Formats: sequence, C-alpha cells, structure tokens
Amino acid sequence: MDSYFSGTYNCKADAKGRVMLPVALKKKVDSILEEGFVIKISFYENCLELHPVSSWNAIMVELNSKNKFDPEVLSFIRKYTAGLRPVEIDGAGRLLISKSLVSEVGISKNVVLADMGEFIEIWDKELYDGVVKGTKEENMALARKVMLTEKSKNELS
Repeated sequence: MDSYFSGTYNCKADAKGRVMLPVALKKKVDSILEEGFVIKISFYENCLELHPVSSWNAIMVELNSKNKFDPEVLSFIRKYTAGLRPVEIDGAGRLLISKSLVSEVGISKNVVLADMGEFIEIWDKELYDGVVKGTKEENMALARKVMLTEKSKNELS
C-alpha cells in the first residue's frame, strides 16, 4: 500500500457486528477494496486490527523468513496470527466483524477506528478511551522515550 490511513473515528456497531465506515475513511479505503482486507486480534492490546491484504502480505513475508524449526518462532507466529481471517467491506461501506472477534475483545455498540499508519485498530470506545488517557506528565515521558533519537539523547547527557 502506498499511502497511510489517517484519523480516529467514532462509529456504531449493530447487533450483527457491522460497523459503518465514516465517509472520509470509506473514501480512503475505496482504492484498496479490490485487494481486500484481513482482520485479526491484536497481539499487544485488547482490540482488533484491520490490514489491507498487501500490508498483511508484507508482514507474512517477514514472519515466513523466520526459522520454523525454532519452537518460539512457531509459538509467536501462532499467537500473532490468532483470529486472522479475511473480511470485506460491503457496497454500503459496512465492515462485518464476526461475533467471535467482537466478543473476544469486548466490542460493544460504540466503536473507535484508530489510525495506526498501515492498518486500523478497532476498539470498544470505553476501552480505547482508557488506553489513550494519561496525565500530561505520563504522555510527555512516553514521547521523550519513544521519539528521542540516539543523537538527541547523547546531546542531552
């Protein structure tokens, strides 16, 4: 995929697990609808991940380059790809999420679609709000830890 998703969107899920994509996001995914999407349980958080097939295939190339004779590699791949399945966005712009995935991560009626660059996280709104909330000091410390380069760390010391 040659572009990234952008934005955070509040949506509603219906009783069948369908999430109507906001118009702005639907326009963004229209160009990749033919290639399709996969959805999976996040390895790191209590949410789902929606990947364009091309983006997911790049991840699988990396995973397939690992030593399959190493039990830890196999365990990681098994856990990382848990719940993986193809998913479609229908002509009305609805994403149908299976009931098993919805219940696995606790998605209720209120859903957040959060841009993560090459993929989209799908959260229950209440869980998402809890994860992104932090004090200003906590957020600043996290930004410093993640965003400071080795060069700027050396300059500060």
